Amino acid sequence: MADAGPAQRAKDLLDRLSQTTRFAGSVEESAARGLCRRELEAAGFVCREIAFDFSESPARWGPPLAAAVELAILLVAIQLAKRGESLLALIVVVVAVLVLGILGARVRRESILSFPFGRARSVNLEAARGRPSVWLVAHLDSKSQTIPMLVRIGSSVALQLVSVAIVATIVAALTGAGVANALWGALQLLAVLAAVPSVLCFVRNGSPGAVDNASGAVAVILAATLPGSPPNLGVLLTSGEELGLAGARAWAATAPSTIRVVNCDTVDDSGGWRCMYSGPEPRRVTGAARAAGARAGLTPRIGRLIPGILADNIAFADAGIEAITLSRGNFSTLARIHTWRDNSIALTGQGAVEAGAFLSALAKELG
Repeated sequence: MADAGPAQRAKDLLDRLSQTTRFAGSVEESAARGLCRRELEAAGFVCREIAFDFSESPARWGPPLAAAVELAILLVAIQLAKRGESLLALIVVVVAVLVLGILGARVRRESILSFPFGRARSVNLEAARGRPSVWLVAHLDSKSQTIPMLVRIGSSVALQLVSVAIVATIVAALTGAGVANALWGALQLLAVLAAVPSVLCFVRNGSPGAVDNASGAVAVILAATLPGSPPNLGVLLTSGEELGLAGARAWAATAPSTIRVVNCDTVDDSGGWRCMYSGPEPRRVTGAARAAGARAGLTPRIGRLIPGILADNIAFADAGIEAITLSRGNFSTLARIHTWRDNSIALTGQGAVEAGAFLSALAKELG
């Protein structure tokens, strides 16, 4: 366990960063970025602020619209199946899922930066010492939602499970199973109940974002400023993560694919440690994470991102850069995220200290 000094420093930084909300591009986020810059410059990092333009529209309206469209498709398929047109119902569902998947991937990868409506501007903070090949990343912006993250994730998972059940029932109807006719009413109701939270989930600016993600920013700063941290190290504090990973996508577009990224997002004082990735497993990074975890006295669970969660490592993976996200929490953590209750009162700073030690050890392992 870390001594009181680092924990008190972490707590102080958490309190200062979480005094107000930090919506991407806001004055409040700029003030928080200035605080982080001073901490990093005092540790010998050369800092620069990199402005970027993006569209808020895909992140604001894309998820609820996608949920509404998926619900409509499922209800249409059920009506077709009830009329005895099961084959057409199956074709509608399969084709719609493929189209939505392709369209959704394109929107996530490209439209955040290029979509012409809802344009906004924000700033990433880049800090470098030496010639870094390893970058520690955390997003600085915060947001709230009309639906807490735990409920939204539950809605997303439930909607996919109901979709699978509807497809299975359509296939059963095609084989002549009479039981299918008795299930349509229940499946229709379940689809509506599963989709409603996602359909009603809209972006707001009402969360101080202490655990998401002042905690990650503090952990990265602690890791970078620890005695004995790697002499060649980069730190990136992104903006717009809460709006489609905008800052990470803008930065990754010009970054060399040979770098390795360790993103830190959401570090509570309790709960399990996770190292998460998307796409093919970045084996050099996950292997180093296992070794660094043993060195830091942690045993992180390594696997894919939890369904329904977005993190900056996705933007780097999409750009061909090996990346993982370090996180710590439990169901209570997810229930606070994106609500006004995500403040620093519940945090002691100890989680950020432990994460900082792990990140420092991982940076050394990768370097």
